[in-house]
Amino acid sequence: MRDFLKKIRSQGIEHLIFISATIMSAGIHFVYSIYVKAFVDPLEYGMYSTCLLLQTYMAYLQLGALNAFNRDYPQLVGAGKKEEANKYRNTVFSFLISIYLISVILVTIGVMILSKSKSLDSRFTIGFILTAVITFVTIIENFGNYRCRIDKGFKYSSIVTLLELLSIPIGLVLVPRIGYYAIYITSILAMVIGIICYYKPSFKDFHFGLDRTILKMVLISGLPLLVNGLIWTVINSIDKFVILGYIDTEALGIYGIAQNAFSYMVLIPSAMSQLFYVRMGKEYGESGKVSVLTDMSMKFSTILAALTSFIALVAYYFLPIMVDVFMPKYSSGVPAAQILIVGLSVYAATLVSGNILTILRQNVMLLKNSIYMCIFNVVCSVGYMYIIGRRIEGVALGTATSYVFCTLIIIYQVYKSSGCSIIKQIRASVLPVVISLLPGILLYSLIENRIIGCVISVFIVFIFYWIFYRKQIQKIVGGK
Repeated sequence: MRDFLKKIRSQGIEHLIFISATIMSAGIHFVYSIYVKAFVDPLEYGMYSTCLLLQTYMAYLQLGALNAFNRDYPQLVGAGKKEEANKYRNTVFSFLISIYLISVILVTIGVMILSKSKSLDSRFTIGFILTAVITFVTIIENFGNYRCRIDKGFKYSSIVTLLELLSIPIGLVLVPRIGYYAIYITSILAMVIGIICYYKPSFKDFHFGLDRTILKMVLISGLPLLVNGLIWTVINSIDKFVILGYIDTEALGIYGIAQNAFSYMVLIPSAMSQLFYVRMGKEYGESGKVSVLTDMSMKFSTILAALTSFIALVAYYFLPIMVDVFMPKYSSGVPAAQILIVGLSVYAATLVSGNILTILRQNVMLLKNSIYMCIFNVVCSVGYMYIIGRRIEGVALGTATSYVFCTLIIIYQVYKSSGCSIIKQIRASVLPVVISLLPGILLYSLIENRIIGCVISVFIVFIFYWIFYRKQIQKIVGGK
């Protein structure tokens, strides 16, 4: 064990810092979201969730440029093409600044006109304008983050992640005073802090310039990823549209608990997947061997499965406690949140495998997967509404079912594109998550004391991974 810890300190310190910063950030934002709901009622939180739909779709005005940058730039760096990489990043960033500055202006004008002609609630009017600003600064921060990770590694970006949390204390002061609008202001402040911190490593050497040849290549290359991402956004928005269409805005606010669970379950695994994505992209750029890519994917999937199992159990047990204590007005959203936690835990374990399809540029497979998922999500979400009634639990169940279905599709597509065994993929990702979570979910209904139940469940998961996956995890983390 001592040698194992030495290996972690000597070879994995950067990744540990990144993971720790991500977990801390996710935890603090989760707690902050609880604090917000103690002061903001479900109706206004439903308005906030509705306004955020603008950000969800406005993000695609980048036309795939950021997607292509995140995929192609690491490979250019890994291949040693420095000059080409410099021109590539300058063109992408110039395009992003231009398109989003124009979009903020147009959205502001459009919303102001709409508010006068349709008597739009002022909370919606201001909310949509602030959301457009959030989208602009978020895109800039994301670019700085991506470039910093690729060029400088993950240590500095981890520090920035923590510094962005300085916006939270400001939010704690503002929420009791101005309520609803403080949510937007806190998000803007966090991104501005990030942009300032990324100036030196990511923006200082930037030179504005739109190389038409490169931009055309970027957009053509990123368009399939954009379309695929857009469909995924539709998938992630279906539950909200179904609730707005079949129930009401207040129900969407209560569903915010499920959205918190969604963010909690996806954020940390996604961050780890991005960490692995950069390494996989560089390794593939250097070797050009698919076998190297799949071997790395299976190893990283084991780590992700273990982390996902612990995250899911803790969330499943402690979310109801926090809701009852701090935001009882949202307590009816707990069952929907727990449904999403279970469904997303299965999907989250395969995020690394999905990286293979992106790196190998299997755009058709990615697109088909997203279309199937979108159709299945609509059918399930609406279908469950008719089966169990117009309740948010039905929407959550439809979403969770869709993600499980998507997991199976990803596994099959990775097999078709890379030859990686389906059994091997399941053993590295889905199987350990399912086996380790089942006892915990069962104990939840048998043990009334949630803390004792959670401790026992986590202990079972620890024993499970210690017995069956200890050697694999030790070798991966230790760098062998």
